[in-house]
Amino acid sequence: MKTVAELRREHNLSIPVNKDSLFKPIERRPRKFNPLVIPKPLQVAPPFESKPKDIPGWKQSLLESRRAVVMEPHERKAHALVQHLQLIRNKKMKRQKLKEEQKKKEIEAERAKDELSRKRQREERRERYREQDKLKKKIWRHSEA
Repeated sequence: MKTVAELRREHNLSIPVNKDSLFKPIERRPRKFNPLVIPKPLQVAPPFESKPKDIPGWKQSLLESRRAVVMEPHERKAHALVQHLQLIRNKKMKRQKLKEEQKKKEIEAERAKDELSRKRQREERRERYREQDKLKKKIWRHSEA
């Protein structure tokens, strides 16, 4: 018994070609896109994203940056008052922060306590339900017998 390939070689026959299996170039029409339409308000002013963000500011000369500033007596008093008010505000904020932290700790402790009591109650309920189920099964077995 000979294979098909052996028979083809003997009779000098080529491999049959299926026309549908041959590769053909792909023919596609060029795509046509609609023209880009930009709204008139955007044409006038560019959107926020395209506006420059880092505009370099006016740089002071070295002389101006090193120049000593001497305050007038009333300016010194105003400056001292502002610093005093800032100090009072900072102390108040620290106190509030400490109070909030203390309150958070108390709330967390309360939650932990509630969680423990809930777990204990859940276990008690589960135990009670187990006992009730055992009793029901026992009664059901006795009623069958």
